[in-house]
Amino acid sequence: MEGHPILIGSFIVVYVAVQIGLGVYLSRRVATDTDYFVAGRSLGIWMVSISLFATWFGAETIMSAAAEVAAHGLSGGRAEPFGYTLCLIGMGLFIAAKFRQSGYVTLADFFRQRFDRRAELACVILTIPVSIIWAAAQLLAMSWLLHQALGIDQGLTLIAATAVVVVYTWFGGMMGDVATDIVQGVILAIGLVILLLTVLAQLGGIAPAFAVIEPRQLSVLGQGETWLARIDAWAVPILGSLVTQEALSRLLAAQSPEVARRACFRAAWMYLVIGLIPVVLGLVGAQLVGGAEGDAFLPALAQAVAHPAVALVITAALLSAILSTVDSNILSVSALTTQNLFSRRHAALNPRQQLVFARATTIAAGLIAYGVASTGQSIRELVTLTSSLGQAGLLVAVLVGLHSTVGGPRAALAA
Repeated sequence: MEGHPILIGSFIVVYVAVQIGLGVYLSRRVATDTDYFVAGRSLGIWMVSISLFATWFGAETIMSAAAEVAAHGLSGGRAEPFGYTLCLIGMGLFIAAKFRQSGYVTLADFFRQRFDRRAELACVILTIPVSIIWAAAQLLAMSWLLHQALGIDQGLTLIAATAVVVVYTWFGGMMGDVATDIVQGVILAIGLVILLLTVLAQLGGIAPAFAVIEPRQLSVLGQGETWLARIDAWAVPILGSLVTQEALSRLLAAQSPEVARRACFRAAWMYLVIGLIPVVLGLVGAQLVGGAEGDAFLPALAQAVAHPAVALVITAALLSAILSTVDSNILSVSALTTQNLFSRRHAALNPRQQLVFARATTIAAGLIAYGVASTGQSIRELVTLTSSLGQAGLLVAVLVGLHSTVGGPRAALAA
């Protein structure tokens, strides 16, 4: 990604300093591990909504959605943004209020209280690897971004990316996570809007830009797909993320069950509106960079527009998307490890020791994610690996357990 290294480097330094500063400032409000993991259950509707949106809206949303739509038309955008928008709506309808009402700290708490300790451990064993690998993919994306923008060796940028995320997550916990999510979400939205306006101006305005869209691009059905493949294309984004610790932790931090429920619907609207920008970029930008594919599409589009501010805009948007996702992954691993995997040891500690333990597991989670990211696998390989560790069994157990009295511990383990 070509740009002005000094300008981009200065922006990154200031931006990172703000994130760390917020984490340090908000750490003064963290007295217990409940404060650390669910922000004292004090978050209002807009804080929960924006944080949900920012956590969901990762770098792969921007990069992959634009590239897939450019290559396959609207059928490439079924997951991003349409599928995940429906996922957030489903979360508001079926999960948010009941989970917040329960007073849980983690997803695994539900499995312990509704079923038993074995189901709790099974949930932890399924959930922690997914969060670790997803965090590793985001760290790898951030290191690639810093490498492209600054020309620094990617091994060093990976270390720097890990250090930044671990430091501000270590200090602020969930409250710091949400506060930085808000900053990141706003910058992400502004960056994408500026990029869209620049591309539209390059094409002569809204009408000329949309005139280049071909009718075949507007089909939401992939060519040659079977019905099973089409169902799968919608089911994975809609159902696959309904019961993730990253999202549920924000709902559990809400002031009330009603706030948690309504926040899901507001987050869904944000996700749809902002998520349509990469879709439009894919539809109209394909005419500008016909040969670029995959992760190269968006940088190629920026280079084709050739505006001095575009490199900075893309850097800001991508950096915001990455940071808002990876800190949530690391905090989720810390919560599940502290509250559920080592629950007996945790219960034996006093409140101050519990907070120290929680922060120590945050550092450990970051280091493990760094280790996975440094294995040499690509971002796409890591993301694909998380998809292969699907959580369909968790979803079935949660929906049945929340809304009925059917099934016991053996049924949950079987699922």
